Amino acid sequence: MTARLALSAAQTGVWVAQQLDPDDRSFNIAEYCDIQGPVDRALFEAALREVVAATPALRARFGLGEEGLCQDIDDTVDVPLVYEDVSAAPDPRAAAERRMRRDLERTYDLATGPLFSWALFKAGPERHFWYRAAHHVVVDGFGLSLVAAHVADVYTSLVTGRPRRPRPPGTLAEAIAADTAYQESPEFAADRRYWLARMADQTEVASLADRQPPRTRSYIRHSGHLGPGDVDALRAAARRLEVTWPEVVLAAVAVLLHRATGVRDVVLGLPVTGRTAPMLRRVPAMLTNTVPLRVTVTPERTFAEVVTELSVRLAEAVEHQRYPQERLVRELPGLPEGRKQFGPDVNIMSFGFGNGYAGHPATVHNLAAGPVEDLTVNVYDRLDGQGLQVSLDGNDALYGRTELAGHLDAFLGLLRSVPTLLDGKAVGQGAAR
Repeated sequence: MTARLALSAAQTGVWVAQQLDPDDRSFNIAEYCDIQGPVDRALFEAALREVVAATPALRARFGLGEEGLCQDIDDTVDVPLVYEDVSAAPDPRAAAERRMRRDLERTYDLATGPLFSWALFKAGPERHFWYRAAHHVVVDGFGLSLVAAHVADVYTSLVTGRPRRPRPPGTLAEAIAADTAYQESPEFAADRRYWLARMADQTEVASLADRQPPRTRSYIRHSGHLGPGDVDALRAAARRLEVTWPEVVLAAVAVLLHRATGVRDVVLGLPVTGRTAPMLRRVPAMLTNTVPLRVTVTPERTFAEVVTELSVRLAEAVEHQRYPQERLVRELPGLPEGRKQFGPDVNIMSFGFGNGYAGHPATVHNLAAGPVEDLTVNVYDRLDGQGLQVSLDGNDALYGRTELAGHLDAFLGLLRSVPTLLDGKAVGQGAAR
């Protein structure tokens, strides 16, 4: 038996974009866990089967029905766990990552599914890598984290015999119904009015690249790390300013863009979960959205002033976060022709993955987070006390690896200097080009 559901607004946007370019693989998202301990392969595969059976999003396929675009949820989907022993390789982690990246190049068939994959790599008796990937049309990054947490819980239960944690209420059908109801609500109309007014005179896009982004299917990534001490200093600065640390990070990106370009009306793209009700935060699904975050940065302003304004604008953006990006970019007259995004995206993800796998800790590494038009700044806080993982994804037609590495070094340096930026000095240095 197959259940039929409508699509969320976010799913519709992804589906349409994929139909326009069937060979585009940038909608493949993926990450892996570095599990510091042994893994029982049979029990792990049993845990995966149980989670798939309990997760409708992982059993979805897409097409056109009598009433239009729909997703069919199959009762069963069998995706065997690919297993490979890479422990004999000179660098087991590098060997595993090469195989993961090859899998990321797969083309998913949205009409037939399945639309996810996973693999377990043995790096040694006490170390394993669990890789999971999916097409963005079925889950977003937050949804993938929910799947991972569920697998960790079930696997731990199978190994140790402890009871599984009760599954919180909420279903994919309810999440889709909530999204549909929003699109027909007064709140939807109010959000539209807010965004059209907020962005009415926006005509300039700040970018670290000096040309319009061409259409591309690929990007390059350069990653770095902000250590626990620097993160503690960042959090202390946020407390001093009475804001959150992500607001300080967002302000730092805005300042970086202003210093590099001289643009004073900076707009960042802010990926948001789209999960404004508690039920939505419990359901693996594709609900994420991107909203514009507009802030003024001038040479005369202090960092504290930039953070203060950004904090206000962020609260407004979050309040109106569900209005679909695809609609807004079509309705805004000021964006350059062909532009699909507002400016560089800043993707801040702060969530953990439970208590590990049968008592063994795991560190999560992101591999791919979705399409990149210009530049995406990814900041990951896994809530493990190990600092922040920071990576820049750059359109490979705009950025070279050396250039991207330089931008990342500048950004990490700016984050480390935040405590000294609070001394009241102006942040601007004018245009760098």
